Amino acid sequence: MPPTIRLSEATIHFARLAADGQPAFHYHVYHVRPQASLTANLREAMQQCPLPATPRERVEVLLTEPVTVVPLAEFQEEDCEALYECCYTPGHKRRVFYDTVPAANVVLLFALSEATCRTLEDCFGSVRYTSASTALLQHFARKGLGMSPSTRLFVYTHEGVIDVAVFSESRLITFNTYTVRTLTDVAYYTFNLARHLGLPLATMPIYVAGTDELRTPVVGELQKYAARVFAINQAAEFNRHPVATTPHIPYDLITKLL
Repeated sequence: MPPTIRLSEATIHFARLAADGQPAFHYHVYHVRPQASLTANLREAMQQCPLPATPRERVEVLLTEPVTVVPLAEFQEEDCEALYECCYTPGHKRRVFYDTVPAANVVLLFALSEATCRTLEDCFGSVRYTSASTALLQHFARKGLGMSPSTRLFVYTHEGVIDVAVFSESRLITFNTYTVRTLTDVAYYTFNLARHLGLPLATMPIYVAGTDELRTPVVGELQKYAARVFAINQAAEFNRHPVATTPHIPYDLITKLL
């Protein structure tokens, strides 16, 4: 597999999974210095976190930027930029990208500033941009299929936010991201969304994903108000694969790699 670099405001994750069926997994985390430019951070990160790579190999960059969901049946590639700009305040010049989520029949629109794109391409050469939400939603769309009830709610906690997705069978009903500071915030946004959608909290399963230290408190908080709250144990879910058993690795990166 090509090297994968996950960008967030606080960290840069470097990952590479062997493509020949071997379990070799290379993984490094670089903590961003806020006082330094992105270029300086990237160059320093590359020195501290070397990954095996072949010359001129394309790097996959995983972005944690906000997304807009578009039904696949209504998607027109030429409308991507205009639709994205309708949803987010226009500002600095940016590139708009899209990913498809086949299991849910939706397309995700996301963007990155032109300056950041140029910096990444100066550092890594050939770059493919992907949303961190793409593999996540693809995975959630298939999880719990065939169970009763068919409606499932997923909470992914990471980096000061929660991503909340609701599926009916494999159909994505909604996908929202909320900034949270306390466990009370997590419960408020999750159950407020459930109330607006009229979801049956007495019977509907709620799955919580994230690193252990973030996931466990969220499960405990949501269990105060809902009957069926389950922690997603990534190690068990992916058969204790070396990627899934790596400490503190983001769950969206696991779903991307595996």
